Amino acid sequence: MALGWLLPTIGLILSLGGGLLEAADRLVVRRPGSQGKIELQGEIREYRGEEVSFQPSDDGPVQTWRGLEIVHVEPDRREPHQRGRQIIAQDPVQATADLERALAEESRSWVRREILADLVRCAVFQRQFAVAGSRYLAVETSDPETRHLEVVPLRWNRDPASRDDRAAAVKWLRSKSATANLLGASQLLLDQEFTSECEATLRRIGRGDSLRLQPLAQWQSRRIEAFSGRPRLSDLRYWQKSFDQLPANLQPGPAYLLAEALDRRAESALAASYWLRLLTHEAADLRLMVESVQRAADALQTAGQTSEAAALRDELDRRFPELAREAVHPESQPTRKQSPNR
Repeated sequence: MALGWLLPTIGLILSLGGGLLEAADRLVVRRPGSQGKIELQGEIREYRGEEVSFQPSDDGPVQTWRGLEIVHVEPDRREPHQRGRQIIAQDPVQATADLERALAEESRSWVRREILADLVRCAVFQRQFAVAGSRYLAVETSDPETRHLEVVPLRWNRDPASRDDRAAAVKWLRSKSATANLLGASQLLLDQEFTSECEATLRRIGRGDSLRLQPLAQWQSRRIEAFSGRPRLSDLRYWQKSFDQLPANLQPGPAYLLAEALDRRAESALAASYWLRLLTHEAADLRLMVESVQRAADALQTAGQTSEAAALRDELDRRFPELAREAVHPESQPTRKQSPNR
């Protein structure tokens, strides 16, 4: 895939009023040992990994904030960037056009990474995993410790990969990049031609040096088992302990798998509670989130909680009317065990 679009269009930036617009970024921080928050205005010069380099608007010395000191970051977004990220769920095609324009106009590397992360969301929404993966790899190339790990475009349900996604995944699987390997294995794990290779790849990454990728690979390797209905409840309790150790921004995909496995063991109410984690944690994959809320409503209906199920469906109709009208894929529906082996 050509990456020329990743280069900033400097001439377009300079055409905005004859020069660069003065930044008005917002940074909320908390000093070590303090519960209070401080809101700062100025220019975020860089945000790489867990470190922010910040120039206060009063021209004071450049400040460096790290890790838990950083509470919230809000860049000074140009209009196409702001508009694009607001309409991803309503009009992903227009959102993509707006965000690509924003990318062309943006020179700040850390904001460009944010725009690329939003473009990953757009591509995943449209089930264009080849595009999403290429854009995510561009983010990681720019910042290997990127804070945008939650948008890494992994496949969590059983939908088959498209021809383009499959072709990209084969290349990723044979790449020297562990992240690309993870992307490829995620797309091809349920493809019988590649299952064994993908399982070996996920085991390697799950035991590898990257503490960031380890848990994602370990959870991806559980997909086949989750859909099979094989895990005993004792196994799922171990999964739950593993799930609880995940940071909140990485929980949506694993929550989907836990819910799937629990529902297949006729644990409807508990399954619903995990499907709803995709809503409470605002999963980057909006289609998977809507599917999960639909599945949660069905599970609650099965458990006799009809009013709660109706409330969830009403919430979906209100927030995602187009997606809510789409039927859940038949192959996603579980065949529950009548007498689960506990």
